Amino acid sequence: MHVSQSRHFRAAVASTVLIATGTALTGVGAASAANADPVATSVAPRYQEAGDLFTALQFPELPSVGSTSEEAAEAPVEESVDAPAPAPEPAPAPAPAPEPAVSGDELARIVPQMPGDKIAQFVAPLNDAMVRGGIDTPVRQAAFIAQLAVESDSFRTFEEYASGRAYEGRSDLGNTQPGDGERYKGRGAIQVTGRHNYEEVSRFTGIDFVAHPELVAAPENAFTTAVWYWSSRNLNNVADGPGIVRVSELVNGGHHALAQRMDNFARGLAVLAHP
Repeated sequence: MHVSQSRHFRAAVASTVLIATGTALTGVGAASAANADPVATSVAPRYQEAGDLFTALQFPELPSVGSTSEEAAEAPVEESVDAPAPAPEPAPAPAPAPEPAVSGDELARIVPQMPGDKIAQFVAPLNDAMVRGGIDTPVRQAAFIAQLAVESDSFRTFEEYASGRAYEGRSDLGNTQPGDGERYKGRGAIQVTGRHNYEEVSRFTGIDFVAHPELVAAPENAFTTAVWYWSSRNLNNVADGPGIVRVSELVNGGHHALAQRMDNFARGLAVLAHP
């Protein structure tokens, strides 16, 4: 078969192209064959073990990112230790008890007729009553003690010696029912008298003295009822201003035993203002 020269030429060109393409495909990403070491390229494997590669390149071993399950099993387990609870702060020291306004010795000097056993028994509730009533100056304290000393016969009794019949029918005292005079006679350290006052002091203390008037004379109530009477008549201001005579009139309703009240007051001032 006759083949033209043009066909031979085209076949030669095609062969050349195929040879060039094959050479390019086998040399992608590698150095050209003309520059390569023929010995090295003929024996080097396509892949190398990772360990050999690190050794050949003189790289140190990569650090372990995480331990395997076996390594984790062999590793010692550190027990967690809870932080100790903070020690509780010490409680603040209690405030020291305030000094009593009147000591037992001072009370004995103000009311020299007062029995010694009564001083020991009543000095604390007397001081408590003065604190509650704001009886907090020598003038007020001396006036308060002066009145209580007379009304209670130097703290010997918290119930009036008389029967109370003299108060029967006294509407100014609220004695409107038969027997009110005796039932609500003077009791307590300041001798609260009359149904009306018993009703008021019952509201103040929450104790039903109307139904149980004898409770006013109990030592635990005698000073509480006295400070109620004192405060309800605003006798602190009276002691500060008009003075002991007017205080006596508001406590007793007149001038009964006024000289004794004034003597007690003078002694109280001398003791408390210049201890």
